[in-house]
Amino acid sequence: MRIDHQLIRRAMADSRASLPVELAVILPLVFALIFAIVDASRLLLARSLADALAVALSEDIKLETPPAVRAGLTVAAIEGELAALVPAFAGTLIDASRVRLTVQSYDDLAALAGGSPNAGAAPGAAGGITAYRLDYTVPLITPFVNYLYNSGDVTGTATVVVKNGP
Repeated sequence: MRIDHQLIRRAMADSRASLPVELAVILPLVFALIFAIVDASRLLLARSLADALAVALSEDIKLETPPAVRAGLTVAAIEGELAALVPAFAGTLIDASRVRLTVQSYDDLAALAGGSPNAGAAPGAAGGITAYRLDYTVPLITPFVNYLYNSGDVTGTATVVVKNGP
């Protein structure tokens, strides 16, 4: 079997069809990289906003709510304050329907460290410790993200622990 070197040289020198082939190989990878960068920035923004929202909620309850009202707060009332705070705080950057709030009250730091919340205490009880936990689910737009995460959504968590005033 004889190899025709002239035919191989002519095929290597003909580069008219190489650009579409290179684009077909490289372009999907470039778009996937761009989508991944956008998703990473959306995750960082969501986590940052959730942290700031948790701090704003705890400060609103601790500093703006009168002590008599704060002592009788329920989790439903705090969720109502959160629902009112989300649009004013972040506009349309945070979807309020994707925010889950967990509020736990503790008698002292030992109970907080031991993980034993006081179920009978109001979240704003004087001298108590209140933990606010916000879970925010961010939908991702990267096409292959379902291979990386179970649902295509990533949940960011922000936790703030405050000591209630007298």
